Amino acid sequence: MPEDQRPPFHIVNLHSGGGVGSRRWPRVFELLSQRDLIGDYQVTRYPGHGYELARTAIKQGFDTIVAVGGDGTIYEALNAIMDEDAAGDVCLGTIPIGTGNDVSKCLGMLRPARAIRNIGDRSHRSIDVGRVEAHDAAGKPIVRHFALEASAGWVPEVSASVPTWLKRLGTTAPYLLMAGVKMAGSMGRDFVVQIDDEFYDGRYNTISVHNVELWGGDLLVAPGAEPDDGFFDVIRWADMGRASVVKAVQGQRKGGTHLQLDGVDHHRARTISLASGKRTILDLDGESAAYLPARISVLPRAIRFIAPPKECC
Repeated sequence: MPEDQRPPFHIVNLHSGGGVGSRRWPRVFELLSQRDLIGDYQVTRYPGHGYELARTAIKQGFDTIVAVGGDGTIYEALNAIMDEDAAGDVCLGTIPIGTGNDVSKCLGMLRPARAIRNIGDRSHRSIDVGRVEAHDAAGKPIVRHFALEASAGWVPEVSASVPTWLKRLGTTAPYLLMAGVKMAGSMGRDFVVQIDDEFYDGRYNTISVHNVELWGGDLLVAPGAEPDDGFFDVIRWADMGRASVVKAVQGQRKGGTHLQLDGVDHHRARTISLASGKRTILDLDGESAAYLPARISVLPRAIRFIAPPKECC
């Protein structure tokens, strides 16, 4: 690293991956130290702590914040940068040691060593960010941001129910196991849906909005989705029976063939509005972050993310 370049600030989530992060961090620390990249770092102690640490780092003048963890750690750092209106001055990076690590995979950083190499090179690309106007648990209006996905309905409820210890089984397996358990109950609800200027009110399993191709570890949910094209890939999952849900999951594991199923509709859009008569959580990047009703809009290339150049991925 050039002598006049300040090392990044690292937010380290040792609980990521169901605690696997605590085993991976010593090796990551060693690799960072070898490249004089360790700078300052803090370990998160509770949910939301990464957000607080990132805001403090921004106020201290750090121009690069690295989320060492999974997609949830990226989510907290991203929201701090956006809330501080610092996207023009601060780069966001990640070292994947979490469960799904979908953001890093889709940006060409499957392994921590590759991510660390990019941090040293300071290579980056500007990616889209989702802006969400929704409500907190008390009904108070809030604004949140996401890099990976926003979803409401059965799928995010499955994700929220995965216990921490189960995440030690790997990337996709914990979500698939809980999906099997949750199929015993109701999987549909009524939604009021607007996608750009079109309305699609009806009963759905899930409505999901994607900025990248993957979710749930290795599930190819939105084939061809690009994080810097100024559009979301929106999927309406009909209130399907259990056999169809199983086929939809298998289709995501087989290269995206689920998009050919009846009841699975795919759109490209810039704005989405969602509401439901039932109290409904809005999942953002794997976090139960807000409640409907919500308005979701794309902020084109709103943040610089440390990653290989697009042509290298």
